Amino acid sequence: MGQKVNPLVFRVNFTEKYRSNWFVNPSTYQQIILQDYLIRQNIFNFFEKINYLKNKKNLSHFLNVTEITISRKFDQIFISIFIAALSSRIEQEKFDLILSKLQAILLKKLSFLPSNKFTNKLNYLNYPKIVITLKQSSTPNLNAIFIAKCLINELENRVRFRKALKSIMKSIYKQDKANQLLGIKINISGRLNGIEMARSEWIRQGRIPLQTISSTIDYCNETAQTKYGILGVKVWVCKRKNVLNKEVILK
Repeated sequence: MGQKVNPLVFRVNFTEKYRSNWFVNPSTYQQIILQDYLIRQNIFNFFEKINYLKNKKNLSHFLNVTEITISRKFDQIFISIFIAALSSRIEQEKFDLILSKLQAILLKKLSFLPSNKFTNKLNYLNYPKIVITLKQSSTPNLNAIFIAKCLINELENRVRFRKALKSIMKSIYKQDKANQLLGIKINISGRLNGIEMARSEWIRQGRIPLQTISSTIDYCNETAQTKYGILGVKVWVCKRKNVLNKEVILK
């Protein structure tokens, strides 16, 4: 039963915190949930598109989003975007340009949400004020989303899945100099290497106690779009309890 429950939802209020923090009127609950979903989807899509710009070499590590938290205060939406650690210095102008473009996209998307007579009177639902802050993750190599994105990049570039799995596992343990990683498991399913019949393959090192609520486990479920179809990628990461995101605002 351990793999049939989302490990993050299973550990809320134990080792995991809520990634959406707000209280609203029950009549507007549905619209706020939809707003949070659109905000996260547009943020991930925005940074993925920037990865294909000409300056990809300078911003490759900067654009890897590892976590998004959303909090609200009446007519304001506070969005914290955790990204991988920077490998090179980035000018303040680029920060301002990226944040301004992202803010404009989010405001445009939220303004086209379906509304009714009640929500039309509440301008803060249709035209909220968005405050975005970028924070760096101190251990991106221990983040399930970051690992899944790296693996998806290899699979979409037609690298054989076994070679991609071994290289990623090797690089993860090589970067874990503080010995904070307790175990990792990666599962890939689909038409692996272009075979006609779909199957599932997995690799695991260390321990992944899914049924132990007190264990700190990060989880991610992503898809890779390959030449032969879609591959499902699941990543479980078990780390020590003191491993948290480093909340340093990038300036």
